[in-house]
Amino acid sequence: MRRDTTIRIFSLLLVIAVAVPAVQAALVVDAGGDRTVLAGEPVTILATYNDTDPAGALNISASIDWSTATTEAEVVRDDDHNGTVRGTCTYPAAGTYAVTVQVMNNATGTLACDTLNVTVSPQPVEVKAAPKTLNQKSNGIMTIFVSLAGWLGFGDADRRDVAAADLTEFTIGDAMPEKVNVCAKDGGTLILKYRRADLDLAAGDGNLTVAGSVATENGNVSVAGSSAVSVINPGNGKKNGNGDGSADAAKVKEKDRKNDREKQQAGKVKGPAP
Repeated sequence: MRRDTTIRIFSLLLVIAVAVPAVQAALVVDAGGDRTVLAGEPVTILATYNDTDPAGALNISASIDWSTATTEAEVVRDDDHNGTVRGTCTYPAAGTYAVTVQVMNNATGTLACDTLNVTVSPQPVEVKAAPKTLNQKSNGIMTIFVSLAGWLGFGDADRRDVAAADLTEFTIGDAMPEKVNVCAKDGGTLILKYRRADLDLAAGDGNLTVAGSVATENGNVSVAGSSAVSVINPGNGKKNGNGDGSADAAKVKEKDRKNDREKQQAGKVKGPAP
């Protein structure tokens, strides 16, 4: 008798387990896919949520952790169970930021989160290098011209509230400029001078990338640009046009020898004994 009772209880529990479906999460949120923006430009997150619990689906609050700060988000209900979470943030500095959207049902205490990545790229600027050929053995200087016509507020620039930040932070790799100047001509140009020996480039490299920032009301906004250059083997003084002075010196010596030959031919200078 006891055995039959045990079997019946076990069968009843089995029936209940089969009949009752698995409990689903009452609240879910989808933050959307990863985003890519430029530094200083706003990024807007539109996350969607669904709450199947009728007890508190109308009592939803949300926040967004932008990695740099956490803000309260706007909640727009589409119906009794679905809605959209909206928030906007501006990243002045380039980098990759993890953004977490958090939605809470304040009646039930249920919490749901979802995360996406926002990749912030520097604002592009026009960069020119002079000279175009780089010999790293040289003790010379390479001058970099960075056009900030759309940033510094000169001429017809749109961003008149923008000023130059710490210009010594305009780097090429790990190299910092020896001298910095700002020219208002042509809409605003930075003139940066780097020691060529500090520019860590291998022979065959084709570009110099300059990165820095400009100061705005939202903080220092990252900017970057590249210029095509020709990098020759270090110490190869036979290459003309490397800007280290060797080419100019060779031209002066050749000119002196030519003058001496002309004077000898004119009889003004006694030539060497035969």
